Amino acid sequence: MTNVLEVDLTDPQLYTQGFPHELFTELRARGPVHRHEAVQGRPAIPPIPFWSIVAHPEIQQANRDWKTFEAKGGPMMAPDPLLSAGPTLVSMDPPEQAEMRRKITSEFTPRMIGRLEERITSRTEQILQATAGQTCDFVSDIAYQVPMHVIADIVGIPEDDRPWVFERTDLLLKSGNPYNGYTDEQRLGLQVELFEYAQRLTVEKRANPTDDVWTKLAGQLDGFELEMFFLILAIAGSETTRNALTQGLIALLDSPEQLAELRADPRAALTAADEAIRWAGPVLFFGRTATTDVTIGGQDVKAGDRVLFWYPSGNRDESVFADPFRFDIRRTPNPHLSFGGGGVHYCLGANLARKEVEAVFGAIAAGYDVELAGPPVWSGGGPVHNVGIGIDALPVRVTARA
Repeated sequence: MTNVLEVDLTDPQLYTQGFPHELFTELRARGPVHRHEAVQGRPAIPPIPFWSIVAHPEIQQANRDWKTFEAKGGPMMAPDPLLSAGPTLVSMDPPEQAEMRRKITSEFTPRMIGRLEERITSRTEQILQATAGQTCDFVSDIAYQVPMHVIADIVGIPEDDRPWVFERTDLLLKSGNPYNGYTDEQRLGLQVELFEYAQRLTVEKRANPTDDVWTKLAGQLDGFELEMFFLILAIAGSETTRNALTQGLIALLDSPEQLAELRADPRAALTAADEAIRWAGPVLFFGRTATTDVTIGGQDVKAGDRVLFWYPSGNRDESVFADPFRFDIRRTPNPHLSFGGGGVHYCLGANLARKEVEAVFGAIAAGYDVELAGPPVWSGGGPVHNVGIGIDALPVRVTARA
Protein backbone atom coordinates (compact mmCIF):
# COMPACT_ATOMS: atom_id res chain seq x y z
CA MET A 1 0.00 0.00 0.00
CA THR A 2 1.35 3.43 -0.96
CA ASN A 3 2.12 5.76 1.92
CA VAL A 4 -0.12 8.78 1.36
CA LEU A 5 2.62 11.06 2.71
CA GLU A 6 4.87 9.94 -0.15
CA VAL A 7 2.34 10.75 -2.89
CA ASP A 8 3.48 13.44 -5.31
CA LEU A 9 0.81 16.15 -5.23
CA THR A 10 2.24 17.73 -8.39
CA ASP A 11 1.37 14.64 -10.49
CA PRO A 12 -1.27 15.76 -13.02
CA GLN A 13 -2.68 12.22 -13.14
CA LEU A 14 -4.17 12.83 -9.69
CA TYR A 15 -6.39 15.57 -11.08
CA THR A 16 -7.76 14.11 -14.33
CA GLN A 17 -11.26 13.68 -12.83
CA GLY A 18 -11.28 16.65 -10.50
CA PHE A 19 -9.83 17.23 -7.06
CA PRO A 20 -8.52 14.01 -5.43
CA HIS A 21 -10.69 14.23 -2.32
CA GLU A 22 -9.99 10.68 -1.14
CA LEU A 23 -6.27 11.38 -1.06
CA PHE A 24 -6.70 14.63 0.85
CA THR A 25 -9.09 12.97 3.29
CA GLU A 26 -6.26 10.58 4.13
CA LEU A 27 -3.82 13.49 4.42
CA ARG A 28 -6.12 15.28 6.89
CA ALA A 29 -6.31 12.07 8.92
CA ARG A 30 -2.48 12.10 9.16
CA GLY A 31 -2.30 15.73 10.24
CA PRO A 32 -3.23 19.27 9.16
CA VAL A 33 0.18 20.27 7.71
CA HIS A 34 2.61 18.22 5.60
CA ARG A 35 6.06 18.74 4.08
CA HIS A 36 6.33 18.05 0.35
CA GLU A 37 9.78 17.57 -1.14
CA ALA A 38 10.88 19.23 -4.38
CA VAL A 39 9.94 17.45 -7.60
CA GLN A 40 12.12 17.69 -10.69
CA GLY A 41 11.01 17.66 -14.30
CA ARG A 42 7.33 18.58 -14.09
CA PRO A 43 6.26 21.10 -16.76
CA ALA A 44 5.40 24.47 -15.16
CA ILE A 45 6.01 23.09 -11.65
CA PRO A 46 8.94 24.74 -9.86
CA PRO A 47 11.41 22.24 -8.34
CA ILE A 48 11.01 23.59 -4.80
CA PRO A 49 9.84 22.02 -1.55
CA PHE A 50 6.62 23.33 -0.02
CA TRP A 51 4.27 22.84 2.89
CA SER A 52 0.68 21.69 2.35
CA ILE A 53 -1.96 22.97 4.78
CA VAL A 54 -4.96 20.69 4.28
CA ALA A 55 -7.24 21.17 7.33
CA HIS A 56 -9.85 23.92 7.62
CA PRO A 57 -8.80 25.51 10.96
CA GLU A 58 -5.14 25.76 9.98
CA ILE A 59 -5.94 27.07 6.47
CA GLN A 60 -8.15 29.75 7.98
CA GLN A 61 -5.53 30.64 10.58
CA ALA A 62 -2.74 30.98 8.05
CA ASN A 63 -4.89 32.74 5.46
CA ARG A 64 -5.72 35.49 7.96
CA ASP A 65 -2.14 35.85 9.23
CA TRP A 66 -0.76 37.99 6.39
CA LYS A 67 2.19 39.14 8.49
CA THR A 68 3.50 35.57 8.82
CA PHE A 69 2.41 34.28 5.40
CA GLU A 70 3.00 37.04 2.86
CA ALA A 71 1.35 37.31 -0.54
CA LYS A 72 4.37 38.80 -2.31
CA GLY A 73 4.94 36.96 -5.59
CA GLY A 74 1.31 35.93 -5.97
CA PRO A 75 -0.74 32.79 -5.25
CA MET A 76 0.96 30.21 -7.49
CA MET A 77 3.14 27.39 -6.23
CA ALA A 78 6.22 29.60 -6.59
CA PRO A 79 6.48 33.39 -6.85
CA ASP A 80 5.34 34.51 -10.32
CA PRO A 81 7.74 36.95 -12.05
CA LEU A 82 4.83 38.71 -13.76
CA LEU A 83 3.02 39.29 -10.49
CA SER A 84 6.27 40.28 -8.80
CA ALA A 85 6.93 42.94 -11.46
CA GLY A 86 4.45 45.42 -10.05
CA PRO A 87 1.69 45.94 -7.49
CA THR A 88 -1.37 43.70 -7.82
CA LEU A 89 -4.06 42.77 -5.31
CA VAL A 90 -3.00 39.11 -5.30
CA SER A 91 0.66 39.88 -4.60
CA MET A 92 0.40 42.62 -1.97
CA ASP A 93 -0.14 42.88 1.76
CA PRO A 94 -1.17 45.84 3.94
CA PRO A 95 -0.70 48.73 4.04
CA GLU A 96 -0.24 48.95 0.24
CA GLN A 97 -2.82 46.25 -0.40
CA ALA A 98 -5.35 47.95 1.87
CA GLU A 99 -5.01 51.20 -0.08
CA MET A 100 -5.54 49.53 -3.46
CA ARG A 101 -8.40 47.45 -2.09
CA ARG A 102 -10.04 50.61 -0.74
CA LYS A 103 -10.10 52.11 -4.23
CA ILE A 104 -11.88 49.07 -5.62
CA THR A 105 -14.04 47.81 -2.74
CA SER A 106 -16.94 50.22 -3.21
CA GLU A 107 -17.87 48.51 -6.48
CA PHE A 108 -18.17 45.04 -4.92
CA THR A 109 -20.09 45.59 -1.68
CA PRO A 110 -23.32 43.65 -1.07
CA ARG A 111 -25.24 46.92 -1.59
CA MET A 112 -23.64 47.52 -4.98
CA ILE A 113 -24.11 43.90 -6.04
CA GLY A 114 -27.75 44.21 -4.97
CA ARG A 115 -28.11 47.08 -7.42
CA LEU A 116 -26.74 44.78 -10.13
CA GLU A 117 -29.20 41.99 -9.32
CA GLU A 118 -31.72 42.94 -12.01
CA ARG A 119 -28.95 43.10 -14.62
CA ILE A 120 -27.54 39.72 -13.55
CA THR A 121 -31.01 38.15 -13.68
CA SER A 122 -31.69 39.66 -17.10
CA ARG A 123 -28.36 38.46 -18.53
CA THR A 124 -28.90 34.98 -17.14
CA GLU A 125 -32.37 34.70 -18.66
CA GLN A 126 -31.12 35.99 -22.01
CA ILE A 127 -28.32 33.39 -22.10
CA LEU A 128 -30.59 30.51 -21.06
CA GLN A 129 -33.22 31.48 -23.64
CA ALA A 130 -30.54 31.43 -26.35
CA THR A 131 -29.69 27.79 -25.51
CA ALA A 132 -33.26 26.53 -24.98
CA GLY A 133 -34.41 23.75 -27.27
CA GLN A 134 -30.95 22.60 -28.23
CA THR A 135 -27.92 20.65 -27.08
CA CYS A 136 -25.11 22.96 -26.05
CA ASP A 137 -21.96 23.08 -23.95
CA PHE A 138 -22.97 24.25 -20.50
CA VAL A 139 -19.44 25.48 -19.78
CA SER A 140 -18.84 27.70 -22.79
CA ASP A 141 -22.44 28.65 -23.60
CA ILE A 142 -23.81 29.32 -20.10
CA ALA A 143 -21.38 29.00 -17.18
CA TYR A 144 -18.71 31.14 -18.90
CA GLN A 145 -21.06 33.61 -20.56
CA VAL A 146 -22.93 34.70 -17.43
CA PRO A 147 -19.95 35.86 -15.30
CA MET A 148 -18.08 37.29 -18.28
CA HIS A 149 -21.03 39.41 -19.40
CA VAL A 150 -21.62 40.58 -15.83
CA ILE A 151 -17.95 41.56 -15.46
CA ALA A 152 -18.12 43.28 -18.85
CA ASP A 153 -21.24 45.17 -17.73
CA ILE A 154 -19.49 46.30 -14.54
CA VAL A 155 -16.29 47.28 -16.31
CA GLY A 156 -18.08 48.89 -19.24
CA ILE A 157 -16.74 46.77 -22.11
CA PRO A 158 -18.71 47.56 -25.29
CA GLU A 159 -20.93 44.75 -26.56
CA ASP A 160 -19.08 44.58 -29.88
CA ASP A 161 -15.75 44.00 -28.11
CA ARG A 162 -16.96 41.19 -25.88
CA PRO A 163 -16.59 38.13 -28.14
CA TRP A 164 -12.93 39.03 -28.74
CA VAL A 165 -12.21 39.77 -25.07
CA PHE A 166 -14.02 36.61 -23.92
CA GLU A 167 -12.14 34.46 -26.42
CA ARG A 168 -8.74 35.90 -25.50
CA THR A 169 -9.42 35.46 -21.78
CA ASP A 170 -10.46 31.83 -22.29
CA LEU A 171 -7.38 31.11 -24.41
CA LEU A 172 -5.15 32.72 -21.79
CA LEU A 173 -6.65 30.49 -19.11
CA LYS A 174 -6.10 27.39 -21.24
CA SER A 175 -2.54 28.43 -22.11
CA GLY A 176 -1.62 28.28 -18.41
CA ASN A 177 -1.86 24.49 -18.56
CA PRO A 178 1.38 23.18 -20.15
CA TYR A 179 -0.41 20.00 -21.20
CA ASN A 180 -2.65 21.99 -23.56
CA GLY A 181 0.21 22.56 -26.01
CA TYR A 182 0.61 26.33 -25.88
CA THR A 183 4.08 27.84 -26.10
CA ASP A 184 5.42 30.50 -23.74
CA GLU A 185 5.37 32.92 -26.68
CA GLN A 186 1.69 32.25 -27.34
CA ARG A 187 0.81 32.75 -23.68
CA LEU A 188 2.79 35.99 -23.54
CA GLY A 189 1.13 37.15 -26.75
CA LEU A 190 -2.33 36.65 -25.23
CA GLN A 191 -1.30 38.60 -22.13
CA VAL A 192 0.00 41.43 -24.29
CA GLU A 193 -3.21 41.54 -26.33
CA LEU A 194 -5.33 41.86 -23.19
CA PHE A 195 -2.96 44.43 -21.68
CA GLU A 196 -3.18 46.51 -24.85
CA TYR A 197 -6.96 46.23 -24.85
CA ALA A 198 -7.03 47.45 -21.23
CA GLN A 199 -4.87 50.41 -22.28
CA ARG A 200 -7.24 51.30 -25.13
CA LEU A 201 -10.25 50.97 -22.83
CA THR A 202 -8.58 53.26 -20.29
CA VAL A 203 -7.89 55.91 -22.93
CA GLU A 204 -11.52 55.72 -24.07
CA LYS A 205 -12.96 55.98 -20.54
CA ARG A 206 -10.77 58.95 -19.69
CA ALA A 207 -11.81 60.72 -22.86
CA ASN A 208 -15.49 59.77 -22.57
CA PRO A 209 -16.36 58.95 -18.93
CA THR A 210 -19.35 56.70 -18.28
CA ASP A 211 -20.98 55.22 -15.19
CA ASP A 212 -18.87 52.09 -14.83
CA VAL A 213 -16.03 50.69 -12.75
CA TRP A 214 -13.32 51.26 -15.34
CA THR A 215 -14.06 54.97 -15.61
CA LYS A 216 -13.64 55.27 -11.83
CA LEU A 217 -10.50 53.11 -11.66
CA ALA A 218 -8.90 54.94 -14.58
CA GLY A 219 -8.97 58.04 -12.41
CA GLN A 220 -7.30 56.31 -9.44
CA LEU A 221 -4.91 53.68 -10.85
CA ASP A 222 -2.44 53.84 -13.69
CA GLY A 223 -0.11 51.76 -15.86
CA PHE A 224 0.77 48.21 -14.89
CA GLU A 225 -1.45 48.00 -11.81
CA LEU A 226 -4.50 48.99 -13.87
CA GLU A 227 -3.71 46.56 -16.69
CA MET A 228 -3.01 43.72 -14.26
CA PHE A 229 -6.29 44.39 -12.47
CA PHE A 230 -8.11 44.06 -15.80
CA LEU A 231 -6.44 40.67 -16.33
CA ILE A 232 -7.10 39.46 -12.79
CA LEU A 233 -10.72 40.67 -12.89
CA ALA A 234 -11.40 38.88 -16.19
CA ILE A 235 -9.79 35.62 -15.05
CA ALA A 236 -10.93 35.54 -11.42
CA GLY A 237 -14.38 36.74 -12.38
CA SER A 238 -14.92 33.96 -14.91
CA GLU A 239 -12.93 30.82 -14.16
CA THR A 240 -13.95 30.30 -10.55
CA THR A 241 -17.63 31.07 -11.15
CA ARG A 242 -17.94 28.83 -14.18
CA ASN A 243 -16.32 25.96 -12.26
CA ALA A 244 -18.75 26.46 -9.37
CA LEU A 245 -21.72 26.62 -11.74
CA THR A 246 -20.68 23.54 -13.71
CA GLN A 247 -19.79 21.30 -10.79
CA GLY A 248 -22.80 22.59 -8.87
CA LEU A 249 -25.11 21.74 -11.77
CA ILE A 250 -23.75 18.19 -11.93
CA ALA A 251 -24.29 17.82 -8.17
CA LEU A 252 -27.88 19.08 -8.53
CA LEU A 253 -28.62 16.69 -11.38
CA ASP A 254 -27.08 13.84 -9.39
CA SER A 255 -29.41 14.72 -6.49
CA PRO A 256 -32.88 15.09 -8.06
CA GLU A 257 -34.47 15.50 -4.64
CA GLN A 258 -32.32 18.60 -4.10
CA LEU A 259 -33.34 20.06 -7.46
CA ALA A 260 -37.01 19.34 -6.66
CA GLU A 261 -36.59 21.14 -3.35
CA LEU A 262 -35.04 24.12 -5.13
CA ARG A 263 -37.94 24.23 -7.59
CA ALA A 264 -40.40 24.15 -4.70
CA ASP A 265 -38.65 26.90 -2.74
CA PRO A 266 -36.79 29.49 -4.85
CA ARG A 267 -35.44 31.09 -1.67
CA ALA A 268 -33.13 28.09 -1.34
CA ALA A 269 -31.11 29.37 -4.33
CA LEU A 270 -28.93 31.50 -2.03
CA THR A 271 -27.79 28.63 0.21
CA ALA A 272 -27.61 26.38 -2.87
CA ALA A 273 -25.15 28.86 -4.40
CA ASP A 274 -22.87 28.76 -1.37
CA GLU A 275 -23.05 24.97 -1.31
CA ALA A 276 -22.11 24.79 -5.00
CA ILE A 277 -19.14 27.04 -4.32
CA ARG A 278 -18.08 24.86 -1.35
CA TRP A 279 -18.63 21.70 -3.38
CA ALA A 280 -16.60 22.84 -6.37
CA GLY A 281 -13.77 24.47 -4.43
CA PRO A 282 -12.92 26.32 -7.66
CA VAL A 283 -9.62 27.71 -6.35
CA LEU A 284 -7.19 24.81 -5.98
CA PHE A 285 -4.81 26.54 -3.57
CA PHE A 286 -3.14 29.82 -2.68
CA GLY A 287 0.61 29.98 -2.28
CA ARG A 288 2.29 32.11 0.37
CA THR A 289 5.82 32.61 1.72
CA ALA A 290 6.62 32.40 5.42
CA THR A 291 8.24 35.61 6.65
CA THR A 292 9.45 34.13 9.94
CA ASP A 293 9.88 30.78 11.65
CA VAL A 294 6.46 29.58 12.77
CA THR A 295 4.86 26.43 14.13
CA ILE A 296 1.49 25.57 12.61
CA GLY A 297 -0.41 22.31 12.79
CA GLY A 298 2.46 20.83 14.80
CA GLN A 299 5.01 21.49 12.03
CA ASP A 300 7.96 23.89 12.18
CA VAL A 301 7.89 26.09 9.09
CA LYS A 302 11.03 28.16 8.42
CA ALA A 303 11.24 31.72 7.15
CA GLY A 304 11.35 31.68 3.35
CA ASP A 305 9.47 28.38 3.02
CA ARG A 306 6.68 28.19 0.46
CA VAL A 307 3.28 27.22 1.88
CA LEU A 308 0.14 26.13 -0.01
CA PHE A 309 -3.38 26.47 1.40
CA TRP A 310 -5.45 23.68 -0.20
CA TYR A 311 -8.95 25.16 -0.09
CA PRO A 312 -10.96 22.21 -1.56
CA SER A 313 -9.49 19.99 1.16
CA GLY A 314 -10.59 22.45 3.84
CA ASN A 315 -14.06 22.49 2.30
CA ARG A 316 -14.42 18.76 3.01
CA ASP A 317 -12.96 18.85 6.52
CA GLU A 318 -15.02 16.47 8.68
CA SER A 319 -14.21 18.45 11.81
CA VAL A 320 -16.04 21.50 10.41
CA PHE A 321 -18.72 20.21 8.00
CA ALA A 322 -21.32 17.61 8.93
CA ASP A 323 -21.47 14.92 6.23
CA PRO A 324 -19.07 16.93 4.02
CA PHE A 325 -19.41 14.64 0.99
CA ARG A 326 -23.14 15.24 0.76
CA PHE A 327 -24.33 18.07 -1.50
CA ASP A 328 -26.87 19.91 0.64
CA ILE A 329 -28.57 23.05 -0.72
CA ARG A 330 -29.82 23.87 2.80
CA ARG A 331 -26.39 23.65 4.45
CA THR A 332 -26.04 26.30 7.12
CA PRO A 333 -23.76 27.49 8.47
CA ASN A 334 -21.42 27.01 5.51
CA PRO A 335 -17.99 28.42 6.43
CA HIS A 336 -16.34 27.24 3.22
CA LEU A 337 -12.91 28.52 2.21
CA SER A 338 -13.54 29.03 -1.51
CA PHE A 339 -13.16 32.80 -1.13
CA GLY A 340 -10.21 32.43 1.24
CA GLY A 341 -10.39 32.04 4.97
CA GLY A 342 -11.32 35.63 5.71
CA GLY A 343 -9.08 38.52 6.65
CA VAL A 344 -7.48 41.12 4.38
CA HIS A 345 -7.26 38.76 1.40
CA TYR A 346 -10.92 37.72 1.41
CA CYS A 347 -12.10 37.65 -2.21
CA LEU A 348 -13.50 40.98 -3.41
CA GLY A 349 -15.78 39.18 -5.83
CA ALA A 350 -17.39 36.86 -3.26
CA ASN A 351 -20.73 38.66 -3.23
CA LEU A 352 -20.80 38.84 -7.02
CA ALA A 353 -19.98 35.15 -7.46
CA ARG A 354 -22.73 34.14 -5.03
CA LYS A 355 -25.24 36.32 -6.83
CA GLU A 356 -24.30 34.88 -10.24
CA VAL A 357 -24.56 31.26 -9.10
CA GLU A 358 -27.81 32.05 -7.28
CA ALA A 359 -29.23 33.68 -10.44
CA VAL A 360 -28.36 30.75 -12.72
CA PHE A 361 -29.63 28.06 -10.35
CA GLY A 362 -32.74 30.10 -9.59
CA ALA A 363 -33.50 30.62 -13.28
CA ILE A 364 -32.97 26.94 -14.13
CA ALA A 365 -35.18 25.83 -11.23
CA ALA A 366 -37.91 28.28 -12.21
CA GLY A 367 -38.09 27.77 -15.93
CA TYR A 368 -35.81 25.15 -17.47
CA ASP A 369 -35.03 21.46 -17.55
CA VAL A 370 -31.37 20.57 -18.06
CA GLU A 371 -30.27 17.05 -18.93
CA LEU A 372 -26.74 15.78 -19.36
CA ALA A 373 -26.02 14.87 -22.98
CA GLY A 374 -22.58 13.41 -22.36
CA PRO A 375 -19.84 13.08 -19.74
CA PRO A 376 -17.87 16.06 -18.45
CA VAL A 377 -14.47 16.77 -19.97
CA TRP A 378 -12.00 17.71 -17.26
CA SER A 379 -8.96 19.92 -17.47
CA GLY A 380 -6.60 18.15 -15.11
CA GLY A 381 -3.34 20.06 -15.12
CA GLY A 382 -3.15 19.97 -11.35
CA PRO A 383 -1.18 22.64 -9.48
CA VAL A 384 0.43 24.18 -12.58
CA HIS A 385 -1.49 27.24 -11.41
CA ASN A 386 -3.88 27.86 -8.57
CA VAL A 387 -7.01 27.27 -10.69
CA GLY A 388 -5.43 24.23 -12.30
CA ILE A 389 -8.43 21.94 -12.56
CA GLY A 390 -11.96 22.40 -13.81
CA ILE A 391 -14.47 21.14 -16.33
CA ASP A 392 -13.68 22.23 -19.88
CA ALA A 393 -16.90 20.99 -21.47
CA LEU A 394 -20.27 19.59 -20.36
CA PRO A 395 -22.81 18.72 -23.09
CA VAL A 396 -26.38 19.36 -21.94
CA ARG A 397 -29.85 19.59 -23.39
CA VAL A 398 -31.73 22.71 -22.23
CA THR A 399 -35.54 22.79 -22.46
CA ALA A 400 -37.79 25.68 -21.45
CA ARG A 401 -40.51 24.45 -19.12
CA ALA A 402 -44.10 25.14 -20.12
